Amino acid sequence: MNTINDNSGGTAVGRLMSDEQDQCIALWRVRPLDQWPSLDDPVKPIRTIAVLDTETTGLDPIRDTIIELGVAFCEVDELDRIVRVTGTGQSFNDPGFPLSPEIQSLTGLTDAMLQSQRINVEHVTRRLNAVSAIVAHNCFHDRPFVEALLPGLEDKPWVCSMADADWGAWGFDGRKQDRLLMQSGLFNPIKHRAMSDVTSLVNLLDRETPTGGSVLTECIAKAAKPTWRFEARGLPYDYRECVKGHGWKWNGKVWWTEVTDDDREAEEAWYLTAFWPSRYSPHIERVTWKTRYRR
Repeated sequence: MNTINDNSGGTAVGRLMSDEQDQCIALWRVRPLDQWPSLDDPVKPIRTIAVLDTETTGLDPIRDTIIELGVAFCEVDELDRIVRVTGTGQSFNDPGFPLSPEIQSLTGLTDAMLQSQRINVEHVTRRLNAVSAIVAHNCFHDRPFVEALLPGLEDKPWVCSMADADWGAWGFDGRKQDRLLMQSGLFNPIKHRAMSDVTSLVNLLDRETPTGGSVLTECIAKAAKPTWRFEARGLPYDYRECVKGHGWKWNGKVWWTEVTDDDREAEEAWYLTAFWPSRYSPHIERVTWKTRYRR
């Protein structure tokens, strides 16, 4: 594992800075997955996870579709450390309509590159059904698209390296993958391509956090804890500033938030007090890493 910060308690980029000069010393290219070293002292049992990324024609999994899928299959040990990368897969998919100029500019993909390309749905579904968990950097985006493409995919634990990692507490000032790479002392010259982003994510997951575990260890630990999802269904428009000010998010359909077991009673009490007297009781449901990040 590579360390995010040094023992002096500095920020994530502290080890990259000269003591006497206000400049960054170096950024290192991400390690290619086909050169990933094997862990010498894995703690059994060993299981396999899939690190996944998608490129899509847009943001709506109902109207849009995946045009590129990248996956790395990683063995991890009992401590959630990456033991080895056992394989990778990259597939393209012709959406059946021209790509927008924005998507072509963002990804570098063209209609000619995708023409007649098809993702082998049966093969990818079988491979993903065999893993213990799926990790992506933005599960809110990737999971709905993947499950729309692969209707035979079983309920799998999903782990989000964006939402399930405490990047701010580790000295980072953002959660975008490129920014996290840079502040970890890494760079990847290829951006917004599925397999390249998977390579970047595996490198980030292997970083050691100030608590001594890896980013992957921390993410899995948080993702595995059940939570409670609150939704303000039917809440009048005039109340939006109240829930927004309390930290709730808007997903295009409803205001929502997600809290731990310890915070559930307090959140429900706040809601009922804030909108009392009101018939707008919150919708509350139990969420696990098998159901989280679905739309």
